[in-house]
Amino acid sequence: MTDSTPEPQIVNIRDRQQQLIRQRKQRFRRRAWRTFFTLGLAVGLGWAVCQPEWQIRQSNQVTLTGNKQIDSQTLEHLMALKFPTSLIRFRPQTLISQLKNNAHISHVIVTRKLFPPRVNVVVQELPPVAMTECKGCTLVLRSGQADSLTLGPANVWLIDQRGVVLPADSYPQLEKAHQLPKLTIDAYLQPVSAGDAAQNPSNVAGSATQLVSIDHQKQRQWQQMYASMETSPVQIKHLNWQDPNKLMLQTKLGQIHLGPFSDNFNRQLQALDEMRTLPKSVDPKQIVYIDVENPENPVLELRSQSQPSP
Repeated sequence: MTDSTPEPQIVNIRDRQQQLIRQRKQRFRRRAWRTFFTLGLAVGLGWAVCQPEWQIRQSNQVTLTGNKQIDSQTLEHLMALKFPTSLIRFRPQTLISQLKNNAHISHVIVTRKLFPPRVNVVVQELPPVAMTECKGCTLVLRSGQADSLTLGPANVWLIDQRGVVLPADSYPQLEKAHQLPKLTIDAYLQPVSAGDAAQNPSNVAGSATQLVSIDHQKQRQWQQMYASMETSPVQIKHLNWQDPNKLMLQTKLGQIHLGPFSDNFNRQLQALDEMRTLPKSVDPKQIVYIDVENPENPVLELRSQSQPSP
C-alpha cells in the first residue's frame, strides 16, 4: 500500500506544528519575564522602603491637623506610633481605629508620603458633653491586653456623646476659659480588676494612682441616654450612676429616681417635661424626690408626708 497523503500537505502540517511550538515558547518566555520583573520590582521596592531614608524615624515626620481643642500631645500618645517604622509596614487603619475608639474624634484621614517620608493625619473632633470626677485616677484603655494604653492620672474627665473619656487637661483652652460641660456624672469609670491590673504593663509598683476603665455596658447605655437627653427639653444637671439599679437625675424639679436604665428612659423624660408646671402647685423645697420608674404613674416624696403621694 502506498501513502496517499500528498507530500506538500505533510510539509504544511510540519510547518504548522513548528510554528505552534515557537509560539508556545514565546508566550512562556514573556510570562517568565513578567513574573521575574514583578518579583524583582517588589523585592527592590521592599528593600528601598526598609532603608532609613524610607522610614518614619521621629515624631516630627508625623503631621497632625484638625484638632482645635484637643491637645496634640494627647492624640500623639493615643496613636502609639513606634519609631522607626517602615512606611510599607505602616497600617493607617490601625491608627484610625485607635483615635476614633479612644479620643473624641469622629473622622480621621491618614495619608502617607514617600518623598520625603511623612505621615499626615487629619482629624475631626467631637465636643465633650459631660464630665466626671475620679481623683488621681489613671484610665486604662484595652485593659488586660498586651497593647493597653493609659491616660492620666487626672481628677476630672470629659465624656463625649459616644461615652469615650479623656482627661480634662486634654482640653487646655476649655479649662482655661472655664467652659467645661455643665452635665456631671457620678461613677462612670470603674476600678480595674486585680487580674487586669497585674497584666497591665503600665502598672508601676507602689504607685498611688487608681487604675480605672470604661464599663462597656454603661458606655452603651450612655449612648442611648444622651440621644434622648439631646432632644429633650428637660435640663439635666447631674446623673448619679453609683447604683445601676437606682439611677438618679438632678433637674430643676429636684432629684429624680429612675430605677434601672431601660427602654422607658425616653418616656421618663417626657413625664418629667409634662410636670414642668409642678413648682406652681408644690413648693420645690418640699419635694424630696420624684420617682418616675413607672412614667405613667409618677410618685412624689414630700418632706411633710411620711408616705409617697401620687
